[in-house]
Amino acid sequence: MGEKNIINIALGVDNKYFPYAGILMTSILLNSLGNKIVFHVAMNEKISVANEKKKDFFNNLYKNAQIKIYDLTAVVDALPELSLYTDKRFNKAILLRILLPEVLADDIEKLIYLDADILCIGDIKKLWDMQIPKKYIIAASQYKKRHGPEQVKRLGLKTDKYFNSGVLVINMALWKRKNITKLITACYSEFYEFFLLPDQDAINVVLQNNIYDLPYKFNRMLAPNDPTLDFREKDDILLHFVNEAKPWLKGNTPVMEKLYEFYVNQSIWNDMQFLEPQTPELMLLAGRNYEEKGDYENAAYYYGNAAKELMKFYIKMNK
Repeated sequence: MGEKNIINIALGVDNKYFPYAGILMTSILLNSLGNKIVFHVAMNEKISVANEKKKDFFNNLYKNAQIKIYDLTAVVDALPELSLYTDKRFNKAILLRILLPEVLADDIEKLIYLDADILCIGDIKKLWDMQIPKKYIIAASQYKKRHGPEQVKRLGLKTDKYFNSGVLVINMALWKRKNITKLITACYSEFYEFFLLPDQDAINVVLQNNIYDLPYKFNRMLAPNDPTLDFREKDDILLHFVNEAKPWLKGNTPVMEKLYEFYVNQSIWNDMQFLEPQTPELMLLAGRNYEEKGDYENAAYYYGNAAKELMKFYIKMNK
């Protein structure tokens, strides 16, 4: 569906992240009333029965929106595994953003790609209406020091900016004409052992100097356990939870907790269960946040869990 009045949005997820993509899609629709939107969802495994039912329910419920599923399991499986240096919270689903543009219809001229750990709080059409000035994509540069200049130096980029791949506006005609999917996957396949952020590093290496800078209101990078990334501005459109502290984890994003719960409750995923933090760092974060709220019972619970996990680690390391 490449009609001019349709906004095409892509996501790449596995079955675990499909509900979080659903919350994002719901937040987009609630803030973009009147727009026709097609969500192109790429997956690196066969969609589960439960997620298939939710997808069908969504498509029947919303007359101005549709979810299309693309099973790219075989293509993803053919690529090398992620590097040992890559954060363990990632899996090969992160490579889907590179692969999906190649399989979409040729009449789609522009595509917005979004990570599932994003919440939309404004009209997505403002992003859609941006023009791409002879560049392959629009993306937001990293403004945190160690994710900016240090990444440029690490990759040997011939530019002064390193871009976050969580929000992309893709010039589809140029992307396909220049075989960008092939170039980026080739780069990943050759250098994956050295990439800390595999898809993002490969995109930055291949497209350096061919990425147009996106205003931060379209990719407000938030990290509740990092004071340098724990703020937002009133005109923000997309809030991006960039580190391991996600809004669906209990006690991890206190400032955004009520906002995220609102969109969960407004969605067909309102039966979603918020998860317990699984690492000592996230348990400590939850404990600190509950303590600051005066909820000392929960604070003690999460501090205690963190202490238990740290003790297990200490015993294991000293055997």
